[in-house]
Parts: sequence; C-alpha cells; structure tokens
Amino acid sequence: MCGIAGAVGKDARSLVMNMLSVLEHRGPDESGTFSDGDITIGNVMLKITGNKSQPISNGKALTYNGEIFNFREIAKELDIDTDSDSETLFNLIRTKGLEEAIQELDGDYAFAYYEKGKITLVRDPVGVKPLYYTKGDVFAFASEKKALFSIGKNEINVLRPGHMMTYEAGSITEKKVTSFSKGKPLTDENIASEMLFKSLETSIRKRFHKPCAIAFSGGLDSSFLAAMCKDAKLYSVGMAGSHDIRQTRNAARQLGLLDNLNLREITLEELGYAIPQVINAIESTDPLMVSIALPLYFASKYASNDGLRVIMSGQGADELFGGYKRYDSLGFEDLEKALRTDLDNIAKNNLERDDAVTMVNSVELRVPYLDKKVIELALSISPELKIHNGIRKYILRLAASYILPDELTWKEKKAAQYSSGIYSAMEKIARKNGYGKDLRKYLEEKELSWGNNRGALPEGQ
Repeated sequence: MCGIAGAVGKDARSLVMNMLSVLEHRGPDESGTFSDGDITIGNVMLKITGNKSQPISNGKALTYNGEIFNFREIAKELDIDTDSDSETLFNLIRTKGLEEAIQELDGDYAFAYYEKGKITLVRDPVGVKPLYYTKGDVFAFASEKKALFSIGKNEINVLRPGHMMTYEAGSITEKKVTSFSKGKPLTDENIASEMLFKSLETSIRKRFHKPCAIAFSGGLDSSFLAAMCKDAKLYSVGMAGSHDIRQTRNAARQLGLLDNLNLREITLEELGYAIPQVINAIESTDPLMVSIALPLYFASKYASNDGLRVIMSGQGADELFGGYKRYDSLGFEDLEKALRTDLDNIAKNNLERDDAVTMVNSVELRVPYLDKKVIELALSISPELKIHNGIRKYILRLAASYILPDELTWKEKKAAQYSSGIYSAMEKIARKNGYGKDLRKYLEEKELSWGNNRGALPEGQ
C-alpha cells in the first residue's frame, strides 16, 4: 500500500516532492521518484508485500498503490523470481502490454505507468484504491486530493473505477477497461448460499495478512470475517453505553474470540480531538460522512498503535446483498437497479472515505466483500434472495449460517454511526460549543481551525 503522485512540466520534480510530503502518512517506510525530462512520478511506500523500491524503472517506469493477490501465479507464468507484486505488475505490462495485463489482475490497485513521454493511469474496477488528477496548465495526479490542493490545483477530477486514462503531449484520452460480468441467474437459495460461502471464504483468505486487524462491530458482515480469521485482532469502538459496546463483546464471546477483542469506549474529549483530523483526512464536513468515518478512524488508529498494517472491513455487503432499510419498499426489479447503482457509486460514496481514514493512520484497508468474483456472483443472485420475506441480506445470512451462530446470523444491526453512539455524541459536542443543532456549522469551523490548531483539543473539551 502506498501513495503515488506525478506531474508534467518544468517544475515537475519539485511539485511531486511537495505532493509526496503531503502523502507521507500513506507510506512512512520509503519514498522515491523517477524523472525523464519534464515528467516526474513518485511514490511513498507502506511495506506489506515484498521489498521492492518504487518507482520501478528501466527507462519505462511504474508507481503503484494496492495489492495484486494473484501476483505469485503471474510471476510463475512470467518465469520471474520475486516476492513483490509491484515488480510482477511491471514485468507483466512490459511483456503483454497495458490492456492485456489489466485483464489478468486480481486485486485492488491504482497505478501510473510511464513510457516514452506518455503517462497512463489505471484504477481497479470497483475503485477500492483512489486516484485523482488535474489538467490545464499542469497535468498532475495523486492518491489524495489534498496533495493536488497543496500544489495550487483546485479543479480536481477523479479517475473512474475500471478506467484507464492516458496523458501525452497535452492530450488526454480515457476509456473503460475492466468491468463486472453478470452470470446466469441464480434462484435456488441452497445453491446460491453455498456458492457465496465458498466465494467469500476464498476472498477473505487471500486478503488475510498476518498480523491482521478487523474493524469489528459484532454485526453479520464483520462477524463473518472474524469467524473466517480466528487469528485476527478485532477492533471495536463506541461511546460509553452504546449498542456497539454491548454487541461487540457479546458477538466476540459467541465466536470464542474474546481474547482477540480490542474494545475501546471513546470519551467526548477523544472524539472532539479526532473530529478535525477526520475532516482533514476525508476532506468533507458532511455530518453523516464524518460520523461514519470516525469508528473506522479509531479502529485503524488503535490497530496502528499495536503495530498492525492491514485492517479488513465489511464494506460492500449492504450494497451487494440489500442491507439498507431504504431497499425495503422496492419491488424486485427496482431493487436490482438500486443495488447496481449503489455498487457503481460505492467508490465515491464510501471507498474513497474509508481509504483516506485508514491510511491517515498508515493502515491498509482490505474489503473482501468487494472481490471481483464475489461481486459477479452477487450480481447473478436473484434479488428475491437478497430481501426475502422482509429479511434483508437473506442470502448472505444463509451463507453465514455455515459458520456463525444463529443469533449473529439473523440479528439486525443499526448503522455504525448510530449504534456506536458517535453521531449523537457529535451533536452533544456541537451544542456544548454553542452551535445548537447546527452540527454542520460546527464541523465547518473545525475544518477552518485545523491548520492553526493541530495540537489542541477543540473548544470546551
């Protein structure tokens, strides 16, 4: 996992060095640059897989962020001896070309490839890893928008998931290169649940990294992950007396994993201190976005403090299997459309936020429910099996029943921002600081004061 950046122009190297300094939290282990004329690309590295420095170059060059889970199989096919997915990707592109190489990748990635004055940006099909760019008088790209803001760029574009964009001599072309294939419809719940269990088992196991953390709420999605990864450490947070504090302890006990549970009750003081840091990380003052980000921020922070570099979450399960209450009123045809729309927008709505809030703590987020094969299987499963007799995520619950006790399999769970008590605690802090019910105004003020007040607690804390 890394942070990547690049620029074209006479000051390209200094611009890239500036952006890499902003992205340092994404890669505290190492940094590097490659330049050719007025083009520079660079990288800051969080070492998880392999020990290969970046950018990788031999006249051509690659700077890469992500994980390629099938890199060992690809390396064997290419007859190269390496423990590095980035080195494997570089050799695959050199051997087969960009577009053919992309079709072989099983993983989550965003990368830039340079060759003969041309820069090509590529992003994985679901958008797990972010990539932004700016054009005009200067072309530049980076893993986070704030890096581009730091070089004076305000009109920022996002590379869409599954797309490849090429910049050459001031001209930009973009096209979709990867997507999801919907298979033959699955309507038998026994067949579908067994296939889903096996697909998720494969996805979870290939993303497991020892030592590994799980953002654990005690609900269906994270309990499935925990049951599959008995060696993982479970990180859960909530305000004192909140639902999650009770539920996570109960769930861990039922799974026989109490010794793995790291449960923290967040104080108002801790929450107040974290709010501006989260706003800065996710670059949003939307109260809902901030409240959703905070539990994952704390979980990844405590995991990082314990020396862990990988955390898994249940992100994507609701969008694939009908987990939101707003789906209840939809007919099956409309449900299928709504689920696909939410999947298509999950990068913008959720993944970019989650990546930012974990990487601010130098922890890589992995999302097993958003594995390409899991997604394609989910798209094939009939919507009647996703909400069945009023039960949301019915088919996922059937799959989970192979490994979870009934109470965890069938229990409904509140949204994390409410079950953790964090949203109401944010409102309490806003009232305490004289903002009444205007939580958004309070968050906007925290954003403005962040740059001048990084070491101090917010007012009234």
